[in-house]
Amino acid sequence: MKSDKQTTVDPDKQTTVATFSDIEKAEGVKKRLAEAGIPAEVLDESNLQKFWFFSKPLAADKVVVDQHDFDKAREFLQAADAQDHILDGEIRCPQCGSARIDYPQFTRRFMTTTFVEVFCLLHVIDKQFYCKDCQHTWPVSVALRPATDSLNWPKKDADLVKKEKV
Repeated sequence: MKSDKQTTVDPDKQTTVATFSDIEKAEGVKKRLAEAGIPAEVLDESNLQKFWFFSKPLAADKVVVDQHDFDKAREFLQAADAQDHILDGEIRCPQCGSARIDYPQFTRRFMTTTFVEVFCLLHVIDKQFYCKDCQHTWPVSVALRPATDSLNWPKKDADLVKKEKV
């Protein structure tokens, strides 16, 4: 007798294997995982971000797999990325490398989120990416400046470096 293999991800036992800001890229990764025999789903949080957080959707498209398939899925995706660059545009934590990312960094469980959003609209608080694993936050974009010498003069033919906050 042939056993039916599970083709959907159990919502209680799912974990994020890749996070994107582009639904087409997330769907492409899901398709490649399915071709490899790893059930996956795409969770689209873009409507939540647009209407609850008044944000341009970033890190809203999450490819999830069952927890027991996570290691196999990551290994497959890393191998496929080395060959076909399927993870271009993936958002990962710069601190720990996790794909479990939220944007903006505020909780989605309380009404205080609405009040915090008002402060963001007034530019009192900046929205940032948030890693659910190591709690690291980082800005959406990094300001760059020309590299400088010891007298703070721009160096000729130098690369750009991260701008420090004052």
